[in-house]
Amino acid sequence: MLDYICGFLYLFWILCFCYFLGTAITNKKSFTTSFLVGYIGYSFVLAIGFIIIQFLGLPWMVALIYFILSILIMIIFIVYRYRTKKNELKITKGEIVNGFKNNYALFIIAFILLILSFANVHIMWLNNHLDDGYYIGRISHLASYKNPYYYNFPVGLDDQHVFNSYLFDVWELEASVYINILRMNVFVFCRVFLNLQNYFLLVVTVCEFTKQTVCKLNDEFRKYAQWTPIILFIFTIIMVVATSFNLMALQDYWQFSSAMYLGSSIPRTMGILWVLLFFIDNDKITIKHILQLIIMSVALVSKSSIAIPIVFVAAIATLISVYTQFNKKGLIAIGTLVLLVLLGLILPNNDQTFAFVWDMYKSNFKSIVFLSFVLVYIFAFVVIRKRIVFKITEVLVLIIGFMLIPGLCNVYQTLSVYFFVCLRVLTCLFYTLYIAGFVFLLYGVFTLTSKTLTKAFILFMSVLFLSMSCLSYYGTHKSMIHSMKVVMQNPRLVPNSIYELGQKIDKAADGEKLYTLMPQFVTTDTYLTSLATIATSVSDDVISVSAIPRYAVSSVNKVYSKFTLDDQNVFENFNVNKNQESFDELVPILDEFSIQCFVLEGKDNTQDSYNEYYKVDTVNDDRAGTYYSIYVKR
Repeated sequence: MLDYICGFLYLFWILCFCYFLGTAITNKKSFTTSFLVGYIGYSFVLAIGFIIIQFLGLPWMVALIYFILSILIMIIFIVYRYRTKKNELKITKGEIVNGFKNNYALFIIAFILLILSFANVHIMWLNNHLDDGYYIGRISHLASYKNPYYYNFPVGLDDQHVFNSYLFDVWELEASVYINILRMNVFVFCRVFLNLQNYFLLVVTVCEFTKQTVCKLNDEFRKYAQWTPIILFIFTIIMVVATSFNLMALQDYWQFSSAMYLGSSIPRTMGILWVLLFFIDNDKITIKHILQLIIMSVALVSKSSIAIPIVFVAAIATLISVYTQFNKKGLIAIGTLVLLVLLGLILPNNDQTFAFVWDMYKSNFKSIVFLSFVLVYIFAFVVIRKRIVFKITEVLVLIIGFMLIPGLCNVYQTLSVYFFVCLRVLTCLFYTLYIAGFVFLLYGVFTLTSKTLTKAFILFMSVLFLSMSCLSYYGTHKSMIHSMKVVMQNPRLVPNSIYELGQKIDKAADGEKLYTLMPQFVTTDTYLTSLATIATSVSDDVISVSAIPRYAVSSVNKVYSKFTLDDQNVFENFNVNKNQESFDELVPILDEFSIQCFVLEGKDNTQDSYNEYYKVDTVNDDRAGTYYSIYVKR
C-alpha cells in the first residue's frame, strides 16, 4: 500500500511541478500547454546533466546531487516568475473550476488506458518479451553498481566499456532517482505510475495538438478537445488480433499497451505530434523556433535515441510545408529538398531495410483502419477545407516520401542505424496519421451537426473503440477479467513467487554474490514468465548466468562470455528430470562457470541435496501453481 501512496505522491508532484514550470515559461494558464511545455523543459534540464554524467561514467550520487540542484533552480525560477508576473499568473477559483471542466476527460482517458494495459498481463509476465530484464534491472541497480552505465543488468555483470546509444537514454537514471528517494518497488513504479504518467502525457499531447490546429478555426470546439484522445483506445487492441484481422501492422505495436513506461514510448508515440503542434502553424522559421526544436529534440533523445530519425523527418517535412509557397520563400523548400536528395545520394542504401519498410507499408496500406482513415482525410478536405488540414497532410505525405523514395530514404535509414528503428519511425507516423485524422473527423462532425449530435458521436466512438479493445482479448490470452484478477493477486506487478524467490536468494547469499542457474522460463498464474532475465530485478545478490543466452556477456569477460544456450539446455534437462544422471551431466558446467547456486522449478522436488549443493529454502505458491527450490553450494 505504501508503494501506491508514494506513487500517487509522485504523480501529483510531476503534475504540479510541470504545470507551474510551464506556466512560468509561457505566461499562459492553459493546463495542457503549461504541462506539456513544463515537462519538455524539465526533461531538457535533467537531460543536459544526466547525459554528461553517463558519458563520463560518474557515480550515481553525482546524478542525485545534480537532480536535487536542478529541481531547486527550477523552483527558484518558478517563484521568481510568479512574483514578477503576480497579476498575470494569479490563478482564481473560477479558473480552477473551468480548468477542471475543460480537462477532466484527460484524466479519465489516461486512467482507462492504464487499466487496459493490465489486460496485457501475459506480456507483462513475460517481461515485455524479456526487455524488462534490461530496463527494470537498470532502474533497480543504477544506484548500487560501481560502473552502472556499462553493466549487463539482466545478468548482473560488469560489461564492456564502449560507446553506445544507451548513454543518451537517461530516463532510467531519472526513474532510479525517484525509486530511491521514494523507496518504491520498481515494478509498481514502472508498470503503474510511469505507465500512467506517459499515458497522461500522450493524452495531453493529443489535446494540445487539437487546440493548436482545428480549435483555432472555431474556438467553440475547445470544449470537445479533451475528448479527442479517445482515438488512443484503438491502439490497445491486442497485437495478434490487430494483425490477424488486418487492422494494423506496426513494429513493436504491443508496447503501447504493456510497456508505455519505456522512455522510447514518448518519441515513438508523440515525436511527430510535438514537432507539428509547435511549428506547423508558423509562417516562417526563426532562430527562436530553431532553439525550441533543439530543446525538444534533446528532451526526446534523452528518452530514446530512436527520436533522432523521428525528429529529423518531422522537422524537415514541417520546414518544407511552412515554405511551400509560390514566391521567394518557396526556394527554401526547394533548396531543402535538393540538399536532402544530394545527401541521400552520398549515403549508403540498405536494400534489406528498405524491403522491411516497404513490406510494412504495404501491409498497412491494405488495412481496414488505414483505408477508413483515407476516407476520413477526404472528408476533412471536403468539409473543413482549411489550410491547416492541407499542411498537416502535406507533412505526413512528405514523411512517407522520405521513407519510401529510393535514395531519399538513405538519410533516415542512416540516422536509424537499425532496421527495427526504421520500422519504429513508421509506427510513429501511423500513430500520428490516425490521431490527426480523428481530430479532423471530430471537428468535421462538429461543424456539420449540433452539439448534441457531436456529444453522441464522441460517446459512440468511445464505446466502439473500447469494445474493440476489450473483445480482442477474449479467446487469445484468457480474458480481461482473468488478467485483472492476476494483477489484483500480485499487487507488486511482478509474480509473488518470483519476488519471494529474489528475497530468499538474497537471504541465502548473506551479502555475497551468488552465480546462479535457473530455468529461463516458468509458468505462473497460467502465463509464461521469463524468470532468468528478471531475477536481478528482484534480487540484489544474484548473478543470473542463465540470462546470458538472451543478454550476451562481452568477450572482455573471458569466462562467462563462453556460456551458451547449449549449456543452459543441460541445466533445463536437469530441471525437468531432477535425477542424479542429469545432474552428473551438469557438473562440468557447474565447475567451469563456478556456479554457487541453482534454482529448480516444480512441486515434486523432494531431494535435499545434489552432491555439495544443499536445499536451503523453497517458494510455494499454490494459487499461481508455482514452486521453487533453492540449492546453494557449501
